[in-house]
Amino acid sequence: VRMALSELVDALRQQAMKQREKESELLADIEALSDYETAEAAADIYAPEKHAYTFDGYLYRLEKLKTVLAAGVPAEKAIELVDSCADADKILQF
Repeated sequence: VRMALSELVDALRQQAMKQREKESELLADIEALSDYETAEAAADIYAPEKHAYTFDGYLYRLEKLKTVLAAGVPAEKAIELVDSCADADKILQF
C-alpha cells in the first residue's frame, strides 16, 4: 500500500509538471502571436482558481486563445471570444 501511494504521488507530480510545461509553452506562443500583456491577461483571466474548471480547462482556453490569435483575430476580441462556450473552429467561422 505504501509503495502504491508513493507511486500515485509521483504520477501526480509528473502530471502537474507536464501541465506547467504545457502552460509555459502556450503562454510563450500567445506572447509571440500578440504580446506579453496579452499572455499575462490570459493567465489571469482564465486562472482555474477563479473558475469552476480544472487546470486542463485552463489549458484548453489557452490553446483556444492561441488558435484564435494565430488566425489573426485582435487580442482583445480573441480574449472575449475565448470566454464564449464555442470552440475555436466555431469562433473562426464567424
